[in-house]
Amino acid sequence: MQDRMTPALVLSTAALVLAATSVPLPASAEAPDEPEAAAGAAADDATPMDHADQSGMETPAAFRFPGHMASVWTRGDVEEIHQDTPVTMPLMIHPETFFEEGVYVWDAWPIRNPDGSVAEIDGWVVEVGLSAEWDEVDETGWEFFTLSTWRYWYTRDGEWRPGGVIFEREEALGSRQWAGSTFYDPETQEVTFYYTAVGRPDAEGIDEDMPDRAISIHNEAAGRPLTEQRLAMVTASVSASDEGIAFGDFGEHEIIAEADGRYYDTIETYLASEAVYGFRDPEYMVDPHTGQEHILFTANAAGVAGPYNGVVGLVTKNDDGAWELEPPIIVSMGVNSQLERPHVVYREDGAYLFFSTHDFTFAPELHGPRGLYGFYSPTGSLKGRWVPLNEHGLVAANPPDAEAQTYSYLVLPDGLVMSYLNHTYGFDMDPEHDAREMFGGPGPMFRIGMDGPMATVVEAESGR
Repeated sequence: MQDRMTPALVLSTAALVLAATSVPLPASAEAPDEPEAAAGAAADDATPMDHADQSGMETPAAFRFPGHMASVWTRGDVEEIHQDTPVTMPLMIHPETFFEEGVYVWDAWPIRNPDGSVAEIDGWVVEVGLSAEWDEVDETGWEFFTLSTWRYWYTRDGEWRPGGVIFEREEALGSRQWAGSTFYDPETQEVTFYYTAVGRPDAEGIDEDMPDRAISIHNEAAGRPLTEQRLAMVTASVSASDEGIAFGDFGEHEIIAEADGRYYDTIETYLASEAVYGFRDPEYMVDPHTGQEHILFTANAAGVAGPYNGVVGLVTKNDDGAWELEPPIIVSMGVNSQLERPHVVYREDGAYLFFSTHDFTFAPELHGPRGLYGFYSPTGSLKGRWVPLNEHGLVAANPPDAEAQTYSYLVLPDGLVMSYLNHTYGFDMDPEHDAREMFGGPGPMFRIGMDGPMATVVEAESGR
């Protein structure tokens, strides 16, 4: 298995960065530091799909036929969910102070290196996240997620400092911007922000981005600005000093992918449900087997009757540097309408693909808790077969007595899991918080252990 997991680097900018920063990822959460694990692997092995057969015979490589395959999350898988202790995260109690007073913070992620590790920029680590100011929510009457703005925070010692807005809603594409990912290139000292452009790309503001026609009251997007989504990106310089981190010299914002109607539902073809139509959450990654650059995202399948047709989509950068839309790699057939913020963690024993989903996005008669879900690939192939972790997909659920305590999970390479605090223990009963829609700050991290097709909660940390 070690031979299959060795990175084969190509001469692209991202691959050169990967060569400079990457070490083999640990085999388990309990043993996070094993950089020598793949030391003896063959350097010219560029693919994880190295099939061997006992017959000693091999079908010629040319004997192939066109087409694409996707792994399926079935109703039968979900019906097997049993939320016992190993797949239940601890009960969380919110801190006394907000992460940033006066600001809601939800979907968040660190600035990372191309291998997925958290970037350290002159000793600083940086968190990027979606945010909204309490005062603007109160003044405008819009929900916090409609007023989504990208902000950042940084620290060297665990005391987080606010960096402010990264780009104003009006500066970026769309009338507002939803979740994505951010990656650092130490060679150029630049960061690239991958984000979801929501609404018309050239919208001047939220109030000018309302739908041209009335939307059914049964549609979750009713009464809101346009919820059409596209994947976008912008690159900026990053500077570090003893005072902190700053971004500047922003390039041109550009759309890199949008729904095609063949693989992915457009907003016109999506059959509405309790969940908003999806083509969002661009998660940049470099495949360590091939050196190829990809973006994972959440969307809805054009080829499967909706609305419970959530997929994990794929975009790949070609040799000319352009991003090409590819078929989805996971499809939920009549199961769930959104598989949010998909991302992959590579280990010695394969690859682990994770996403977040809600309890209310499951199809009728299916019951799954709000939490972290995932799939496993023993070959480590991004486009190969994925099987549901723990046989049903559930990895870590909110506890039954606090079903909405956290959401929007991101698994880091060592198994630590990020999320944000929503309605936690005691929050609704605290008079000081009675005007707040949610707590809105990063949650304490727990750790999952990954062992082949199994992944469970193994550790929880307090006071950090």
